[in-house]
Amino acid sequence: MSQTELKSLDDARRYSQELEARRAQDELPPRWAQVAKRITLIILLGAALLAYYLLDKMQEAVSLLK
Repeated sequence: MSQTELKSLDDARRYSQELEARRAQDELPPRWAQVAKRITLIILLGAALLAYYLLDKMQEAVSLLK
């Protein structure tokens, strides 16, 4: 790690602003990650609904056999 020399109050303010800007960039996930997350959740929701529908239809078919 490199040492930062702060010789004046302006240097300290500038350094603080740079750190704040870096933190703001680091905290935001990339746009593609948000899109991938949303697509994954939609696919999982669709799969859950399809599984529920198929289980319901299988239950109806089994109840007809009795």
